[in-house]
Amino acid sequence: MRGFLDVIVVALSVAFGIRALFVQPFKIPTSSMQPTLFGIHYVDEAESQPYRNGVINFFLPLGMSKAELTPGKAGFLREGASPFRRSVADMLSCVLDPLNCYWDASRVAVGDILYTLPGSDVRANIYRYLDFNPEKKFFQEDETVFKGYLSAGDHLFVDRMSIHFLPLERGDVFVFNTENLRGSNGLPLSGYYYIKRLVGLPGDTLKIQNHALYIRPRGETEFKRSDEFSPKFSKIYSGQGGYQGFNPAGLLAEGREYTVPEDHFFALGDNTANSYDSRYWGPVPRENIVGRALNIFWPVSRRWGWVDRLPPLNVPTVTPESTTQPSAMRLQ
Repeated sequence: MRGFLDVIVVALSVAFGIRALFVQPFKIPTSSMQPTLFGIHYVDEAESQPYRNGVINFFLPLGMSKAELTPGKAGFLREGASPFRRSVADMLSCVLDPLNCYWDASRVAVGDILYTLPGSDVRANIYRYLDFNPEKKFFQEDETVFKGYLSAGDHLFVDRMSIHFLPLERGDVFVFNTENLRGSNGLPLSGYYYIKRLVGLPGDTLKIQNHALYIRPRGETEFKRSDEFSPKFSKIYSGQGGYQGFNPAGLLAEGREYTVPEDHFFALGDNTANSYDSRYWGPVPRENIVGRALNIFWPVSRRWGWVDRLPPLNVPTVTPESTTQPSAMRLQ
C-alpha cells in the first residue's frame, strides 16, 4: 500500500511539474475572443447542424447541455429564481438523457409556470445569442422561444515554455495574469487570467480606423494595417462568421493614437464589441505573460485542436443590436 501511495505522489509531482514548466490548462471565461475561442454560449440546434460532423455529434452530450424552452402556457418570459445547483435526484435523468446532465441551473417563468435551464446566467449565455430580446415578447402556448444547447466553453492548454526562446509576435493569442492591472475606474480587474490577441509590441504606435487596426513600428514613419504584419488578422476583417473588425474605444478611440511602452504588450479581444481589453486598462507588462494559447482539448467542436487555425465560417456577419451577438456565433 505504501508503495502504491508513493507512485501516486510521484505521478502527481510530475504532472504538476509539467504544468508549471510547460503547459497549463485554461478555460475561456468570457465571449471576448469569439468567434476564435468561445466561453459558455448558446448553440442553436437546427442552424448549427450543417457545421457539425459525425464526430462532433457523437461527443456533443459530453460538452453541451440541452437548452430548450417551449412554454405550456402563454405569457411573458421572466426570471424565476436565483441560479442554483441541481440535486442528485435531478441528475438521475442523465441515465436516459445525457444532454440533461448539468449541475448549475437557472429557472425562468412564462405565465405562472417555472422552467429549468442549464447555466447560471441565462441572459449572458443564451439570450444574447438570439435575434431578439425574449424578455420583451409575449409568447403563445407551445411557441418555441429557443431550441438548442448550452456549450461548456472552450478548454485549452497554454504553452508556457516557447515564449522564452520564441518571442511573442503580433497576432499571437496569449494568456496573462492581471496582477497590478487596473481598469479606467482605478479598480483591479476581475479574474486572475485573461486571454486576448497580442496586437502591439513595445514601441508600436497603434490606431483604429474604419474598424481596422493600424500599426507604426518603432522607428518607422508610416502606419500599416495589421494584416500586413500577420495573416492572423485577416479573418478579423473578413466580415464572415461573426468577425466584426476592431471597435475604436478608450485608448484607441476614434482619432486617438497610442504608443506601447517598453516591456509591455497591447492586447485586444477578437470580439471588441464585447471585450474588456487594453483599450480600457492599458498594456500588459512582460512579467504578467503566462504563455501562448496552444490547443483546445475540450469540448469536441469545430474548434477542437490547434488554436486559431480555422478560417471564419462562410456566413456573413450580421451586426446585431447592442444587447445581442452576431447570429453566426450560435452556429458554432
